[in-house]
Amino acid sequence: MNKIYFPERELADIKDRLDSDKDLYSIRVSEEYSKYREGDILMTEWGERLSVVSVRKISGGIESLKREYPFFNELDDNMLAELSPYSDMDIVLMRKTQ
Repeated sequence: MNKIYFPERELADIKDRLDSDKDLYSIRVSEEYSKYREGDILMTEWGERLSVVSVRKISGGIESLKREYPFFNELDDNMLAELSPYSDMDIVLMRKTQ
């Protein structure tokens, strides 16, 4: 089972979403790009099991992300600055699983 890691600053929000049985979206770039596939079962660093529901590949950088990522307006300037060098990204949709 693959492990998946999230930025420290996002952990509280991610845990809240999972505790509320909400879908979780994550943007993956660099060595994480193309790593995850639909149907994968992943383990978080705190032991939560997640199922990959879908992986949407986008190219075109921030402009494409703006159109494709449902939570784009929640990305702060620091997050956008971290993502701006990348033209290819995966938007990974996950759900808590048993």
